[in-house]
Amino acid sequence: MKHILVPVDFSDNSWTGLVYAVKLYKHELCTFYLLHTEVLDPEILASLNEVYIENVLKLGNDQLKLFKEQIETSDHNANHEFKIIIKFQPLTLAVKEAVKEFSIDLVVMCTKGTKDNLTTFFSTNSVNVVHKRLSCPVLIIPDNYDYKPIQQIAFSTDLNRFYTTKELTIINDVAYDNNAALRVMHIETSSSLTNIQEYNLSVLKKSLQGFETHYHSVPSFDKKAEVINTFIKDLSIGLLVMVNYKHSIFEKIINEPVIKRIGFNPQIPFLVIPNHNSDN
Repeated sequence: MKHILVPVDFSDNSWTGLVYAVKLYKHELCTFYLLHTEVLDPEILASLNEVYIENVLKLGNDQLKLFKEQIETSDHNANHEFKIIIKFQPLTLAVKEAVKEFSIDLVVMCTKGTKDNLTTFFSTNSVNVVHKRLSCPVLIIPDNYDYKPIQQIAFSTDLNRFYTTKELTIINDVAYDNNAALRVMHIETSSSLTNIQEYNLSVLKKSLQGFETHYHSVPSFDKKAEVINTFIKDLSIGLLVMVNYKHSIFEKIINEPVIKRIGFNPQIPFLVIPNHNSDN
């Protein structure tokens, strides 16, 4: 049984994320937790009367129930159960608490594409949730993305860090469950691998088994985000995977000037695995 958390604000983006998750796990027993948050300033909240708070809570619950009924009706699946959660908290805090309280295996979020500031992939909410370093992965779905079966997965790594069994198990499960080919993508930063990189690569080759696997070394150039986007396009990648740890490829990418200016914009789902190594 998988426990999947889907934050919702009743927008089309929320629906996109939920539909993707439901279709991705259509053959598995899952409980989906639909989380809605209402953010009220603590000082204001303390001054509000109980009737007002009860009305806000009722409205949120009514909308959540409608959202729940819509997904149950449009994509009925006996394997799936839906539960609703409403919290008077900032989203990031509510997500972190829900992950712990309900033993969540995966958080699924859809970004909000905004033409004004061009942050077309990483919306503020998804970045903040990822930076919370949750105990479970976060799957980020592009705005208006239609579900497609995953046939090719790209796992981008600099090979500078030893990956834990838990991190590798997540990657293994995603590739195996989708019967997808895994392409381990190493962005070159020097002409040859260091001893540490050679060792970490050997561990990956021993650990990532049971499905088609390929290993690629890609020239770095100046902008890693552009290198990854080109790789995704050229090989028809359906899912991008990275592990989020200090000084990781993930951190380097989101700190690149191009990211701050125009956003990291792969047109595919992006799975961010949290750091499970206590030393990083």
